[in-house]
Amino acid sequence: MSCKVAILGGGVGGLSAAHELIERGFAVSVFERSNVLGGKARSIYVPNSGTGGRIDLPGEHGFRFFPAFYKHLPDTMMRIPFAGNVSVFNNLVHTTRIEVAQAGKQPLMLTGRLPQDMGDWLLAFKDLFGGIGVPDNEVLFFADRLLTLLTSCPERRVSEYEQIPWWTFIDAANHSNSYQTLLAKGLTRSLVAVRAQEGSTRTAGYILLQLIFGILTWGGFDRLLSGPTSEVWLSPWTQYLSQKGVQFQSDTTVKAFKTDATGIAGVTIEQGGQQSDIVADYYIAALPVEVMSGLVTDQMKALAPSLANLGSLRTAWMNGIQFFLKQDVPLDHGHTLYADSPWALTSVSQRQFWQQANLANYGDGQVGGLLSADISDWETPGILYGKPAMQCSAEEVKDEAWAQIKAHLNVGGAEPIQDANLLSWFLDPDIQFPNPTAATNLEPLLINTANSLQYRPNADTEIPNLLLASDYVRTYTDLACMEAANEAARRAVNTILTKTGSTATPASVWPMREPDCFKPLIDYDRLRFNMGMPHTGLGPI
Repeated sequence: MSCKVAILGGGVGGLSAAHELIERGFAVSVFERSNVLGGKARSIYVPNSGTGGRIDLPGEHGFRFFPAFYKHLPDTMMRIPFAGNVSVFNNLVHTTRIEVAQAGKQPLMLTGRLPQDMGDWLLAFKDLFGGIGVPDNEVLFFADRLLTLLTSCPERRVSEYEQIPWWTFIDAANHSNSYQTLLAKGLTRSLVAVRAQEGSTRTAGYILLQLIFGILTWGGFDRLLSGPTSEVWLSPWTQYLSQKGVQFQSDTTVKAFKTDATGIAGVTIEQGGQQSDIVADYYIAALPVEVMSGLVTDQMKALAPSLANLGSLRTAWMNGIQFFLKQDVPLDHGHTLYADSPWALTSVSQRQFWQQANLANYGDGQVGGLLSADISDWETPGILYGKPAMQCSAEEVKDEAWAQIKAHLNVGGAEPIQDANLLSWFLDPDIQFPNPTAATNLEPLLINTANSLQYRPNADTEIPNLLLASDYVRTYTDLACMEAANEAARRAVNTILTKTGSTATPASVWPMREPDCFKPLIDYDRLRFNMGMPHTGLGPI
């Protein structure tokens, strides 16, 4: 009889684990709370918006993007068939530009360069951040901080940089307001969804570097999907897994773990108001940290001390709003970063990338364009109502986000964003409004605050038959994102392969890539670290 694995959660982590297991001959069941699989990545269609036989308008928790450093998730996507295509991986479209917009100023466009040595990298960093209104000497200081990270050994990164907030590491308090707004706050809040004052340098700094590598060396900042997420990725994925034998049960809520002295004895679930227990050989918890932390009992903490401090991990809000336009406004061929927007906005003009979707087939057929925006700061007052997003009504969130976008893009006499062109809008329904002055978020995002690594468990817990496949697990990726969830799932599956004595090939796991030219300096820093010495500093370059 094949080994039975119950996967709790049908987001990217759960689906990734199911994929790796079913291809290796395991019996797999996935239990998902929602009636739609895919977790935060799923498309969320605007209810009752489709007329005349058209599909409801496609909304999102937030636009999906696949940075150049993603390795695990693209590998999985290459193994998901897609009709008329080789795989869903072929539904990824490379972006070619990043627009850095500032209120009332002409935007800065970023494209790719190919640095070869330390001097090239210094110039590349200087050019990358020059021209955005930060003094040259401060740009050079910021570049020096990035190069210090790049020449530090992994041991120092964990021992020292994990403890230091990004704001402190880049000495933001002692630099200009433009340095603080654009380099310290704007980049981290918009791209990593963490406040610079709180985020771990080990996470915020190195993820920022990975994103920069994508711009400068690895063939593009990122990739976007060629249509709504569920249509060009998630639905083909779940169909493939079903055909392979994965059993899916939706509208299923995990209520409790049942434990005994040896581990997990079963899991209590609720379906349609009725509770029952599921029993398997192994259990993979692919649940968000805020859900999992509420399920971990004192007995589980005693059996697995690494689960004891999940409640100490922090979450924040990063949710999307879609603006459906009468006429398309392509903007740049990639991301627009509203670097000094109070709500840390980023956006993508989707139609130019949606080769697999015709907007005329959605809604009432009148939609000509789609501007999908993410709001990454819900705690800072806006420019229109003077309130944080979490204190606004849904209508006020729309008005404020739209006003901030206009303030950044309607400059120099050009007015690409016009009120008359806005047909409708859709705010992520995970943002709930129980009263007019305090919104809640059903699906917040883990943030890597300084010194939080100590609270994050490995995929293989001390409980022999309990594994974890979620973005809070310790991974090379080290960021709350789809790539981390996929990598965690691979690590969980590999543990099961080892425990069962399986002869199947383990799922591949890759460390982050960094340019080879820094390896000698990293090795030298390792010697200094082992001798108890600080990083030498770069000196004149």
